[in-house]
Amino acid sequence: MNTPLPAASLKDLLLFFMGRRKLFQVEGDSMLPSLQPKQRLLVKLRRQGDQSPTPGTVVVCRHPNEINLVITKRVWPSNDGWLELRGDNPEASTDSRHFGQVPLDRLIGEVTAVISSTDLPSDRT
Repeated sequence: MNTPLPAASLKDLLLFFMGRRKLFQVEGDSMLPSLQPKQRLLVKLRRQGDQSPTPGTVVVCRHPNEINLVITKRVWPSNDGWLELRGDNPEASTDSRHFGQVPLDRLIGEVTAVISSTDLPSDRT
């Protein structure tokens, strides 16, 4: 289920500069070993009518209880309209095991690639 994320390609970077991807930065150890702290992620923003992410997809979403907190987690098998989210590092992750399933409307988007450059602006997760 823990499929590695691809490195950003030229196409990913072009989509970012066209405004079709947003940049986020990983904070904390909850997604180790898949994602490292300070690693940057390109995220395809969710649009109305998009299908729910499939299990194994890494997503960025708003915390269900703290609207200003953005989290990065992996999707586990979920129910319609809800997401079961887990960190890849269970000992360091606060996730659906603690706060329950997350409504789909809290989903910001799906991580499409990782980028190592520190030159680009980002939103923190």
